[in-house]
Formats: sequence, structure tokens, C-alpha cells
Amino acid sequence: MTHPPPLSVTLIALLILISITATSASNGTVLIVRGNATITSVNKTFELGFFSTNTNGDSSSSYYYLGIWYTSVTPKTYVWVANRNTPTRNLDTSSFELNRLGRLAVKASENVTVWQSSNPEAPSFFQFRDDGNLVLLSPDRTVAWQSFDHPTDTWLPGMNLTRDKVLTCWRTVSDPSPGFYSLRLNSHDFGEFGLVYNSTEEYWTTGNWTGQSFSNVPEMNAPYIYRFNFVDPFSPTASFGFKVKPLDPTGSVPLTMFRVEYNGRFRQYTWWNPIENWDQFWVRPSDVCRVYGLCGSFGLCGGGGGSRTCECVGGFKPRNDAAWESEDYTGGCVRENLLCGGNDESFQGIGAVRFDGAVEKSFFGDKGRCKRECLKNCECIGLYYNERSRSCTNLYGSLLNLQKLNYSEGGENILYLRVNGVMKVRKSLNLVVLIGSIVGSVLFLGFMGVMGFVLVKRKWNGVIEEDREFGVLNIRVFSYKELHIATRGFSEKLGHGGNVQPSSTGKEGGGGDGGGAGDKWFFPPWAAQQIIEGNIGAVVDSRLGGAYVVEEVKRVALVAVWCIQDNEVMRPTMGMVVKMLEGLVEVTVPPAPKLLQALVSGESFCGVRAESGNGVSSGSGFYGVDGMAVMSSGGSESSVGNVSSPVNKNVNA
Repeated sequence: MTHPPPLSVTLIALLILISITATSASNGTVLIVRGNATITSVNKTFELGFFSTNTNGDSSSSYYYLGIWYTSVTPKTYVWVANRNTPTRNLDTSSFELNRLGRLAVKASENVTVWQSSNPEAPSFFQFRDDGNLVLLSPDRTVAWQSFDHPTDTWLPGMNLTRDKVLTCWRTVSDPSPGFYSLRLNSHDFGEFGLVYNSTEEYWTTGNWTGQSFSNVPEMNAPYIYRFNFVDPFSPTASFGFKVKPLDPTGSVPLTMFRVEYNGRFRQYTWWNPIENWDQFWVRPSDVCRVYGLCGSFGLCGGGGGSRTCECVGGFKPRNDAAWESEDYTGGCVRENLLCGGNDESFQGIGAVRFDGAVEKSFFGDKGRCKRECLKNCECIGLYYNERSRSCTNLYGSLLNLQKLNYSEGGENILYLRVNGVMKVRKSLNLVVLIGSIVGSVLFLGFMGVMGFVLVKRKWNGVIEEDREFGVLNIRVFSYKELHIATRGFSEKLGHGGNVQPSSTGKEGGGGDGGGAGDKWFFPPWAAQQIIEGNIGAVVDSRLGGAYVVEEVKRVALVAVWCIQDNEVMRPTMGMVVKMLEGLVEVTVPPAPKLLQALVSGESFCGVRAESGNGVSSGSGFYGVDGMAVMSSGGSESSVGNVSSPVNKNVNA
């Protein structure tokens, strides 16, 4: 018995090698695919058929699209979609055919057409080419219609972009319908391409064509796999495309593409066979928060550092929860509860941010007047205020593109949004509890522990007088006489820094998590290390019972460690501490306080240098002697350089 050839081979033979007239059905249509059937290009690089992005397994809630994808790539990577605005609902009745008018058509059922090609004349041939292009040829073998002239979000080798051929992103990662972002040729001079929001707001450009590359894309000058070609630049007929250079004498080329992603970024992908994954070689904008309108009105962009790229500012909630769950944040946020003119209205500090979209009214005055003027008008949504210049700006309308700045980027202009006063009081109380439990514990124990420990160590080693000439910051050097008087002949203990024992005697047992009590035998350095390593929950007072906001705990804990830095230049001022605790300024991860660790471990500590008029200071250090920490002298040397800052700002020391 002779078996029929596979469906894909049969269709390729019929549709590519034989004229349409010879294969037409009695009703004048040619069926290409139906249901879950597919066809592949001759070299099997691309596959065409119906697909659904629904992953919950419920076919009743699925939408089906006719598309093209890479045959060998898993999970499927779609490069073209026909009916992205009008999906079908039933896979079994969905079909793709060449109708009697000579047009390609996607049908939801026998009598319902949801999409068709726009070719004006009936073709003679249909081709599904190896480059992923779907083509209709006229009798003279010229192109009557091709999918490359109607791209979706993906730019493939051999495809040219013009003023009429625009790449438009998917709405979400699982919704192929057109989104807000597109890549298009600049219509002013036709010499550059730009990423555009909602067809109006351009937020990134390639820069003008220089003859070899675009001025804002220097990567084009690097030796790579592409060969770019710009025909008629700076004219309405401009056309830009690229081809891929063969990697070896066999002529093989890698799978590669450019794509406008659903979040508004333009990225280049190349398939890497050794790891069977896409190599993301290049992306613009490099900072996702530079994408216009990404988080919508009153959405704050965090750059993807947390579980979400965007979050609503305090006092606001997502306009559409379902959309946010699908990572479509463009709908933005709405105010949770505010009765204009009520007595419970207040302002919440959002921080130093950049934003667009608001109408501004500026004047000079104190912060109280600034707030009163805003509260007089129900249309006022908030204000930003600069305490140094006493400049006030009341804001009206909506805020777009909210992104936090650090101090070095202009963090003196603090944004305050109008909120319900009850909510602000509740949040403030939680913050007070956290500040009291963490900052109080770390700072108090750190100060008392270090001072008591230093005094006890010096008593046993008898090196007090020798160490007086060395300038370790913030540690006063006491004379033997002063200590003798203060301790009544060393008969009274001034204090202690925890369960401090010489290293030769070992460490006490007695519980604790992680590595046992030995890891916690002196609280301040242990707590600082836990905070720096991100184990914030370990230092929170257990009496809170887990009732705290992780981000607030993290911010407070990081501030605490900045406040016990060895070098006082690195410690924030009280004014900056307040801004950091309120979340008005970004707080970076601090270095570990080496002095605390050296005191309890007996390790060497090179010390910190005191300021002097000519920039030259004495060095001092700690070294271990039989498990005890003592101070040693060091030579004078120049101390010039950059010192870390809690707010990402270099301080010239």
C-alpha cells in the first residue's frame, strides 16, 4: 500500500510549484490550512498556521491567530500575525485560504472572513519563502502582495522599512493586537527612525544616517553579521533594510531579528544554538523607564528591579487590575479615595522624580503656602518644592513617566501628591515602628558596644598612651588616669559589647538561626552584614509578627548601616537621613563597617583617615593579638579620592 505524502509537502508542491488556476477547487478557492494543520517553508526555517497564546488549557477562552513562527525555536517565536485585530474563537472551523477574488483570507467559519490581503489583482502563484515572507505573484512573476509589506512587530532580514511600513508592538506579551509603541521612519527628513508612543510622542531616535550607520547606534560600525542598506535616504522614497552575512563557506546564516517589544523597547535577537536560546545583543532605550507612557498616569517606573516594572504611587491603585497582571501598565493608576475640599486632605512625599504631562503653575514662597494654594483648587493634583530656592510648582492634570531620581540627578525638587490624610497617618505609624526597632537597635548597640569594647580591650593590653597619637575617627582615646578614675580603680564595668570572648576559647552555643549563636555573638557587625546581604528579615524585631512592609524595612535598615560607617564623610546628614527614610531619595547598598568587624574578629583594620588642612593625615589600624583587638600606628600619607555615598553621589574626600 502506498502512503500519501505528508500534508506540508503536498501543500508546498501544490501551492508553490503549480499555478493557482490548476489547483483551484470547484468554488474557486484554494484551502491552505485548516484547524491545527500547518505548512513550512522549503528549508523548514519558518512555519505557518493558527496559534493561541492562551496557556491555561481552556479552549473556550482562547483566541486564534494566523501567524508565522520559527520552526526550530522553542517556545514559539512569532514573527508575523495576519488577523491581529480580529482573532477567531473556534480552531476547528478556522481556515486560511486563497479566495475566488485571488486574495488570501482568514475565515472564522465558512461564511465569516475576519481578514484578507489587499492585493488589487488576482495572482497566479502563492509562495511561502525561506525568509519568512508570504508572497502572491502575478502572471508575470512580479509581487502582487507580500507579508513583508505589512509587518507586525518583527523586522526580518530582507524586509525593508519605509515611511509606510511601520513596526507596531503587541499589546501585551500574550496579546498580538496592536500596542502603543511603533518604530517608524521620521517623516520630517526621512533620514532617521524613531520609537513613537501612540503615533505622536517620540522618545528615542536612531539619529541621522551618516552614510555607514545611524549616529545614535555606534554598534552598527562594529564587525558583525549584518549588512545594512539605506536606499534614497533623506527622501520620501527612503527604504532601509538589512541582510545577514554567511558564517561559514556553506552559506549558513543564524536566525536573527529586530523587534519592537510590548513594553516599548527595540531589541535585536540572534539565536545561539549552543544554549538553544536567544542572545539579546542590543536594546534601546537601555533604561526601560525612558519608554514614554509605560506606566500610565501616576504609575512609578522602577526599572524592573522588583516583581513589577511599574507601581502606583501612594494613594493610587491600578485602573485595571487584569491589565496590570498581564504586564500592560499603560492604563495607569487612579486615586483610591479623595473628597475634594474635605478636612482629611494631605500631601505625601513621593521623592525626587522626573515626570511629564502635567500643567505647571510656579511661584516662590514657603512650603505651607505652596500646599494651601494647591488645596484651594480641586484640579490641583500635587506639587513639587525646592527648599533651597523656596520655589513651588503646583501641578494640574496627570503625571506620566514618573521615575525616581537620586540626589546627584537633581534630587532637591521633591514631589508631593495630594492624598487622603488617614492613609498617610497609617503609613507614618508603621514607619515609626520600623525606625524604632531597626535604627534604634543597630545604632544604640553599635555605639555602646564599640565604646565599651574598645575601653575593655585597651585596659587589658595597656597600650592606651601609645595610641593617643593616632586619629581613628569618632573614637576618643582616654588616658590611663581617666580610665582609673572612671572605673574606681577598674573595679566597676562601664559596659560591654555583647558576648565578647577571645577567639581561642570558642563561642557559646545557645540557639540562633543560620550558623548558630556564634554568628550573632556581637550584634552590630552581624546585623550590618545581614542587611548588606539582603537578609533584612533577620534583623527585624520578632514582636512585629511579620506585620511590616519589606521595602520600608529594607530602606530603614540600609540607612542604619550608612549611619555607622567608619568614615564620617560617608555618613549622611540628619537632613539626608530624613529624606532617605521617607523614601524621597534612593538608598544604595552600603559597604560593611570594617571597624566593627575588626574589633570582634581580631582581623587587621587599616583605619580611616582624619581630615587635615593639607589633605595629609595619619593612618592607624587594628591588628589581632591573641584574639584581642589593639591599635597600631601607621605612616602618614595623602588621602585623596572618591568616597562612597548612600545616595549614589560621589563625594570628593
